[in-house]
Amino acid sequence: MSGLDLISCPSYSSIAAKYKLDLDISKCQWPDSFVYCMGAFTQRILAERGLEDKYISDGGVLNEICWLKSRYPHIELIYERSMIKSLEKIIVDYALNEYDFIFHIDPNDVSDILDQCLKQTFFQCNIKYHIIDGANAEDALDQMLAYLQVKPVLSAKYALLNVNKYLPLNKDSDENCN
Repeated sequence: MSGLDLISCPSYSSIAAKYKLDLDISKCQWPDSFVYCMGAFTQRILAERGLEDKYISDGGVLNEICWLKSRYPHIELIYERSMIKSLEKIIVDYALNEYDFIFHIDPNDVSDILDQCLKQTFFQCNIKYHIIDGANAEDALDQMLAYLQVKPVLSAKYALLNVNKYLPLNKDSDENCN
């Protein structure tokens, strides 16, 4: 819609195959979850660097750390908790320095754990973001382009049809890619 390339989150299955993790995400335990998060973060950074400043990301690096944090919200071991906090500091620093705009599409679902984690991270880390009502995808896209003051190359409706046709978002049912 904007004419810019879209970077989407690396699927769990692609990271799992690369790092020889269990291919079933439901069997993914703490060490493999951490490896997935680091691998996804690394792949996203490489993709973003390859496109310089001319891309739109579907969640950015904050998506990966919130996936890990929401997967282990009550981790008791100090070492693992420390690893998550350390990785979060690196990821937040990257986001603050590299992203010009962060939009949060509100799913309007109070039970969405990833959404709650993102909002908590925004607040605790003082990350400026713009909230977009996610009730209507076309309206959400139009709101983002208006805020960015970008003239659309495609209409929101046609862009969404293309996304669903060429990039099926539910094809790989990884729970971190929403």
